[in-house]
Amino acid sequence: MPDPPSPGSIAAGRVMAATIVATLAFWAYTQTLLPGVDLGDTGGFQAAVLWPEVSARQAYPLYYALARSFVRLAGPTNPARALNLFSAVWAAAAAGLLTFVCAAATRSRAAGAVAGLLLAFSYTFWSQAVIAEVYSLHLALIGICLLALHAYARQPSRRRLFVFFGVYAVSFGNHLGMILLLVPCALFLIAVDPRRRDLLQPRVVMAAVLIACAGALQYAPNLMAVWGSFTAPEAWTDRLAAFWFDVTKQDWRETMVLGIQPGQAGDRLAMWWFDARQQFGVIGLGLAAIGAAGLWRMSRPWALLVLTAFGITTAFALTYNVGDSHVFFLPAHFFTAFCAGAAAAAGARGAGRSEWRRWRRALALGATLLAFGYAGWRGWSTWPAVDRHGDHRGEDLIARITAGADDGRTLFVSEMNWQLENVLLYTGRYLRQDLAWVRLGDVMPHWPFLVADNHRIGRDVVLTAEAAAAVAAAYGPAFPMAEDVATGAAPLPDALAQVPRGAPYVLTVLTPERPLDPGVLERALQALTGAAGVRRSGAAFELMAGMAGAPPQTHRSSNRPFTERFRLGEEALTVRMDSWLPADTFRRAGFGHVLRGRNHLLIVERGVSLVWLGPGGRPSAPYYAASLFAAEPRYRIPAATLQLAARHAASLSDQVRWQEP
Repeated sequence: MPDPPSPGSIAAGRVMAATIVATLAFWAYTQTLLPGVDLGDTGGFQAAVLWPEVSARQAYPLYYALARSFVRLAGPTNPARALNLFSAVWAAAAAGLLTFVCAAATRSRAAGAVAGLLLAFSYTFWSQAVIAEVYSLHLALIGICLLALHAYARQPSRRRLFVFFGVYAVSFGNHLGMILLLVPCALFLIAVDPRRRDLLQPRVVMAAVLIACAGALQYAPNLMAVWGSFTAPEAWTDRLAAFWFDVTKQDWRETMVLGIQPGQAGDRLAMWWFDARQQFGVIGLGLAAIGAAGLWRMSRPWALLVLTAFGITTAFALTYNVGDSHVFFLPAHFFTAFCAGAAAAAGARGAGRSEWRRWRRALALGATLLAFGYAGWRGWSTWPAVDRHGDHRGEDLIARITAGADDGRTLFVSEMNWQLENVLLYTGRYLRQDLAWVRLGDVMPHWPFLVADNHRIGRDVVLTAEAAAAVAAAYGPAFPMAEDVATGAAPLPDALAQVPRGAPYVLTVLTPERPLDPGVLERALQALTGAAGVRRSGAAFELMAGMAGAPPQTHRSSNRPFTERFRLGEEALTVRMDSWLPADTFRRAGFGHVLRGRNHLLIVERGVSLVWLGPGGRPSAPYYAASLFAAEPRYRIPAATLQLAARHAASLSDQVRWQEP
């Protein structure tokens, strides 16, 4: 009989499998990487990563510390892309770490590789891997914690235990969601430690407390930022309370944790089932169920950790009343992929315990190859939907809003959705340093003086639509404003009427982000289709497709996400509705996708989204209405107008004085 492989060769094989999976994942992420700035938290991270100011709301000190060094090396002139690449690096690392840990727990490199690939190519994780977000690092840190636990299980010692404590404590500097793994990790330590009582010795407990305190020191700059913001001699307890309020975002989290009402339970469970199938498909979930049972037979401590962690993180995400619940399912996806990979090892183990050993081994090998093929197919089918390498909508939108504005001629005043404002913040810091920009809320108390000072130096004051409405509500006609035609915000009926007759089009209507007048939408649809009374259902998702000037050839409405495949002439198109409405209020990868073959034609957003095909099948620029991406009018208070009025008033005053006796 051949000699059994040495522990060193086994570990080297696992490292090789993890490296291959991580490399493949990183390649896929770099090919689909968002090239620039994005809305929401992503834009906030990109704007803040190299900025010297620190605030308590930047409650991710580990993320910022690692990202800042990476961005300075990888691309300080384009921090948005560099920070997106930072996410791709850690996402690939997370897939590689899962591969290694699953292979070690199941003693099967194939199991580890299947787990790593299924995670790497899952929809939500991939969508977070190509943008600046904390979740790829979050899952990588989970993988590092599991790696430390694996090392401790192989050889329990104080030093290895303290290494795990240190890694776990540092992980809180990236995401406070690590607290959800406290019980699963504790159960694992108890299960693998031959002297369980030693874990509760005063020396061990004291070391754990000291390590946790050392990890909390990451938040010292955030604390100092809050401490220095107080000008009056408030008590130190008030300052600590303010710090805790901001770091934990208590103002909104306290209404969201366990914020789901009993009547919403059915919808949340349906959302979870959709989300799970979106990541792994029914086959992948079946593999996970088989793997969970097999893992229980192979290694009770690992099964206890994985299943407990899956249950706790899933329960938290289900009851967390936030507009992007899908990202809080990511840790559960990590452990689902772990179980799915374990299915390959379970089949191989069962293969050697029967008189039909040879046949069972062949069947196990075939099943493993099918699992690899399935993971590859998941990657192939997910790729077009998450591909954002050509997505410049964020910077294009702000470029339209700020077109023609510069600090020599214009002061730009904004009042807008926080997701858009983060892109504006990045634009002002890195893309348009000539842009003079203020938030309306910061200048409203002294608004008349601000306008007068800018007009005195010849600057116009340009306002977003929301800012103009707020000024008009506060000051009435005191500041006459004219709509600025430079933005080119075409009304919905006009935009749809401009689609060339006979051109293939795809139009979607999702629960809108902004007010959408049903009468305006009806007139717009009539202008597009040439048909009166196109009947709408009012469902959360609605798809219409056909040739402009003719009634829709495809019309589907649903209150649940769906995938629709159809043809328009010679064009084979696919529409994926990849969100859960109305619970999803923002999705970084869009709420749906229009694909032509493997080409991404349109990212579907809430409200109206439209794309049409011109000569040669060339897609139009996307058109959005009642959406964050919709073009909005802006308004101008021109310096010249008020200066002329002032001159006219002065002239009249002079005439009066001249006529006085």
